[in-house]
Amino acid sequence: MEEIKPMEKPKTEETERKPIFTNTLQTSREIYLELFRAMRKTANIVICVIGACFFVYACYHLVQLIRSFTYYGESFASEPAFWMLTGCIALWVILLVRVLLTPKRAVKRQMRMNQESYGTEQMGLEIAFFDDAIELHNRTSKSELRFLYPSFKKVTETENLFLLWTGQRQIVVLGKLGFDGTDAAGFRTFMDEK
Repeated sequence: MEEIKPMEKPKTEETERKPIFTNTLQTSREIYLELFRAMRKTANIVICVIGACFFVYACYHLVQLIRSFTYYGESFASEPAFWMLTGCIALWVILLVRVLLTPKRAVKRQMRMNQESYGTEQMGLEIAFFDDAIELHNRTSKSELRFLYPSFKKVTETENLFLLWTGQRQIVVLGKLGFDGTDAAGFRTFMDEK
């Protein structure tokens, strides 16, 4: 009696295609916070420099007010410099609060959007790197995206993440610990070549 063999699928380009790297990322509050801090890094530096300038300006006027008060014996509130000083300090405090709280607010907003859209705060992402493109599969939303390497403007690295920037606010996020069978150093070399 002849043995029946199961039919083999015809080999196509898709079944033969093996990714060079694969990465799995399960988003969390910590990952979102690190991402938003990395996105705002340049803005935070600018805000801190502006805040420092306002602080120096306010200190200069404070010294002038103290001299004026001790020399003329006038009230602080009657001096225009007092109001300038108050405004500078208030603006500096507002900028500082913005630098510290904006990433946390953005994380809360993102987690709330995930919950409303998908019923969970966390997103499961699988990213495959091929010779010509990156394919991203979102397990939570059941969506797939494909990016060609020239579409990436820059690659930045944080303590736990790689960020592949395709635009001002469009980023592919990779966890350094999420690489299957490879390490982050090998991926870094691979992206430098692309």
